[in-house]
Amino acid sequence: MKTSTIVRLGALALVVVLCITTFMLVNHQASANGFAPAVSPAKSVVALPNYDVSIFAQGNKAYYNPDSVDVAGKYIFIGYQNTTAKDGTDHKTSTIVQYTRQGKVVHTFSVPGHCDGMRYNSTTHLLWTTSNEDGNPNITTINPDTGKVTLYQVPAAPHGGGYDDVLFIKGQAFIAASNPTLNSAGVNVFPAIDKVELKNGKAIFTPVLYGNATATDVTANQSVTLNLTDPDSMTLDNQGNLILDDQADAQIITVRNPGTAQQSVTRLPVGTQVDDSIWIPAKEGKLLVVDGKANTIYSVTIDKTDFAKGTIFTEAPSDSGVAGFVGKIDPKTGTISPVIIGLNSPTGLMFLPSEGE
Repeated sequence: MKTSTIVRLGALALVVVLCITTFMLVNHQASANGFAPAVSPAKSVVALPNYDVSIFAQGNKAYYNPDSVDVAGKYIFIGYQNTTAKDGTDHKTSTIVQYTRQGKVVHTFSVPGHCDGMRYNSTTHLLWTTSNEDGNPNITTINPDTGKVTLYQVPAAPHGGGYDDVLFIKGQAFIAASNPTLNSAGVNVFPAIDKVELKNGKAIFTPVLYGNATATDVTANQSVTLNLTDPDSMTLDNQGNLILDDQADAQIITVRNPGTAQQSVTRLPVGTQVDDSIWIPAKEGKLLVVDGKANTIYSVTIDKTDFAKGTIFTEAPSDSGVAGFVGKIDPKTGTISPVIIGLNSPTGLMFLPSEGE
């Protein structure tokens, strides 16, 4: 994520700001206004009545500053960035912690650099991590069964930055090209999403979507030219399409059939910067919310009436221009309705299906 980008808030952002401001004003009397205080080290965290927030895990002196989260069967992986430079120039390491569903630590793994992206490949049973999203990127795989950590050689990035989140679709890996160098007109003309293959100790990249690609704007229903200045996190929607959070530009990009001749792209403006977004794939489960600045990972149980399959949740980190929150996105308008507020800086969001789902 580019920390120097100025937040550009539109009309939709004002809706979010007004909602957040109202929530914060009633924070001291949450119960009277229908909000239930969460079990949290940050007493300001409150949630709507259908949302039960508790602590899943917390960092400590050995590992801290959690960021990314992924679920792999009966295990949960959390990436702790510790104190590391976003371009890796301090040559320090991040820590990946493997937990049980009950929050018990199983293993810890050390990876080089500032770990910002992490995804489990269910085909190869390897956990991929990406580090140094601002420059000098690393890609590492971890075998949770053997503990083997493998670092791959990454060529100089054509966009001049690093790589952020990674996503697997039908056996192929896709990666977000973060912190791009912009041309004199302030436009990203470089690849924003690549397909990546790890082979013979090296990472091989193939461009999939350029920063100035053409897309259809969902709200305006018209063709637009994108300018993806901050490719960040990725996920899948319920149709298996690739979803990219273009964070600083306050928009969510959907890529259908990525890397094929049938590829098509749409964008949904959301009014303010958001980090991870997820489409709920099943009716039974929980949310895992990583609050980096609070050094805490929350588990959120949601009433079935508000947890329908296909519901879209997102989160706003501390540099989004509004107070940190988790909210629901209307896929037609991009309007965000906050459901959990008072977070310090939520940067990781994942669905934890109930066992058997």
